[in-house]
Amino acid sequence: MSLKKLGAAFVVVLSMLVVAPKTASAATITLTAVVGNLYQQTVQNPCIFSNPSCAQPAGFVATPVPNGGGVEDWNITASYTGSQLLDLLDGGSLFLGLDINENNDPQTLLGFQMSINGILTDTYVGSTGNVPAGNNGNGYADYLLGGFSTFDGDDTVMFRFIFDDANDGTENVFLLAGPPNCPDCEPTPNTTVPEPASMVLLGTGLLAAVRLRRKKTS
Repeated sequence: MSLKKLGAAFVVVLSMLVVAPKTASAATITLTAVVGNLYQQTVQNPCIFSNPSCAQPAGFVATPVPNGGGVEDWNITASYTGSQLLDLLDGGSLFLGLDINENNDPQTLLGFQMSINGILTDTYVGSTGNVPAGNNGNGYADYLLGGFSTFDGDDTVMFRFIFDDANDGTENVFLLAGPPNCPDCEPTPNTTVPEPASMVLLGTGLLAAVRLRRKKTS
């Protein structure tokens, strides 16, 4: 390939990297079944998505979930500052408990997402009937959501909760303060994606190298 064509190829690749949406590289949120009544929202709190029974510390507001059975679906969000969440994690990774209530008919977690400063960073995509209830009692986590990306205190963190086939009491999603007692629930490593500004600097350096080489060979 000639140097002229090589330089043009760098321009095309650079353009694709800069305009490509970062959401395409969102990390996968893990969904892990909890065996036994290990986590309860009245102990490990606060709730992020809840019904009125959730125990909440002062100043931490939960997004209400449609109450009762017979709710076909919902797609709701909740936003917080990073510092609000970090203050409750005791230095541990972010894990969320999902409390499922059903009438013997498995329900569906269609999706769960986390965005940081308006950019989708983490996502879970589910299938029909993927979250049958496993633990009885009020507010106990049937599943843990983990594998979330890290964030800073001054970030804005938004969660999205997409559910279907709700047929009994309200589902709750609550935060676990500190690492959960669940060896199989460790988050999977997330791949860091270069910011567009970094890609511009990289591309500029490559183009400069091509031009320098052309001068030396001319």
